[in-house]
Amino acid sequence: MINESSVHLQEVLALPLFESSKLLTTHEQLSHLVTSVNVMLDKEIIEWIGQDGQVILTTGQIFEKLPAAEQIELFKAIAEKNVAAVFVKITPYIEALPPEVIAVCSEINLPVIDLAYEVSFTEIFSTVYNLMFERQSAVLQRVENLHKDTMNVVVSGGNIDDILKSIHKTIASPVFIRDYYFEDTHFLKSAFEDDYALLYENIEGVQLDMKNSKIVWDTVVFKEREIERLIVPIFVKNQVFGHIVTYGKAHAISNYDKLGLEAASNIIALEFLKKISVQEVENKYKLEFFDDLISLDEIRRSKAVERASNFRFSEGSYYAILDINVYSKNNGDDSERSLKVAYLTEMICKDMGRAYMILNKSDRIYLLVMLKEGEGTAIIRKYARYIYDLLRSKMKKYHTQIGVGRVYKGLSNVHKSLQDATKALEAAMFYIGEDVVLFEEMGIYKILSNTAIKNELEMFYKDILEPLTQYDQRKDTELVKTLEVYFECNGNLKKMSESLYTHYNTVLYRLSRIQEIMKIDLEKEEHRFAAQTALKVHKIMKIV
Repeated sequence: MINESSVHLQEVLALPLFESSKLLTTHEQLSHLVTSVNVMLDKEIIEWIGQDGQVILTTGQIFEKLPAAEQIELFKAIAEKNVAAVFVKITPYIEALPPEVIAVCSEINLPVIDLAYEVSFTEIFSTVYNLMFERQSAVLQRVENLHKDTMNVVVSGGNIDDILKSIHKTIASPVFIRDYYFEDTHFLKSAFEDDYALLYENIEGVQLDMKNSKIVWDTVVFKEREIERLIVPIFVKNQVFGHIVTYGKAHAISNYDKLGLEAASNIIALEFLKKISVQEVENKYKLEFFDDLISLDEIRRSKAVERASNFRFSEGSYYAILDINVYSKNNGDDSERSLKVAYLTEMICKDMGRAYMILNKSDRIYLLVMLKEGEGTAIIRKYARYIYDLLRSKMKKYHTQIGVGRVYKGLSNVHKSLQDATKALEAAMFYIGEDVVLFEEMGIYKILSNTAIKNELEMFYKDILEPLTQYDQRKDTELVKTLEVYFECNGNLKKMSESLYTHYNTVLYRLSRIQEIMKIDLEKEEHRFAAQTALKVHKIMKIV
């Protein structure tokens, strides 16, 4: 770490104020950092030395009656406090410090300076602190200039890459910007072509998330040597939406680098916020069109079709809708999560070569896709799988499920695909054990989920299966589950026994009771079909 706002001891000794002063100890370098100045009028002051890097001012009067051994112990105690140097007015109080004392101070790396009597302590305080203030002011001015430059970039319509170019004018180290919200990593590859791959690999391995809100200053291995790394959080709406990461590849990271990147993080946060706001406005405009398009009112649908060309949609093409649900039991619904899902979905769609529209509606994401001539379910399945895999990899704390509607010809029929997609998603969520469900492939559930026959299905369920479910409730038995396993095992009693962890004879008894209660004969195909269908209706009725 390079602290450009710090003052070193050699700089202090170079001040005109200390021209007549003399360094008594032997030191090849005087790079000790000076943080403050303190006065020691008696030995008790040692207990009050707390900050590393203090310069201690004293007089020979303290050492006047101390034998050399006690002087050595005193200087050792001072050195343990990480004092930068001790300035002693030797004359007229004593003739000199004993040679053995000076030798020990040299060994323990504690500079001792013979301070000219005419130099006042007050003048030392004033001069040294002015030097420190000027150094800090210079660094703060550079930080202010960097802040102005990056702000001007944003005001002039620049993006994050333009901000990076501005940063690199004054910060020579490689700088990355991690955007967790939009899953981007920004980096001026041309500025560090030779080392780009290695540094990018390192930053991709950094396990950062939106909870890491502290500045991290550590080291990493780069080309078989350790280099410094600085990680600065980017806050948007009181949440960490990204990080700035820089590496001390050619030289150590300076305090100016830290302060400059902290200032730049606020400007980058504004750019993040702008991107989010633009997405929200675009989504609102698209939702107005979509709500008209899926309306049961033919007049509203007709008006939407008239505006379809604004979104590159053709009236007579083929369309399908995906209903995407991303949720977590441990996290409440939030718009930021939905916007991120929409953005990740966009990453897939923009490379698929077809007109599309992504809609962030309440806690759901809808994807409307226009297919090319001759395309059908296979393409929609590919969209769903790509999106599912990406969301699973990028949003690991959430559970993703997708319902896929059938392909329909004509924009005026898009609302039908939405109805299908919603039913397919419900199937994924409640009664089909898969995360991606195509309505086209739901089998008999396509019929059973039809709301037009809901009353008939309820009556059918009550006639066939309800007596068995009521018996389970009264007797605390599991006959419904046994019936389900019967069909899962295709009536194989041995497999049923293994699946239920139940004795073979017990399974036979349960099947006998099931047939008595339901008044069916499982040897008859018609009765088996009725029972199996009633079980499927039972699954659907749980969500009604």
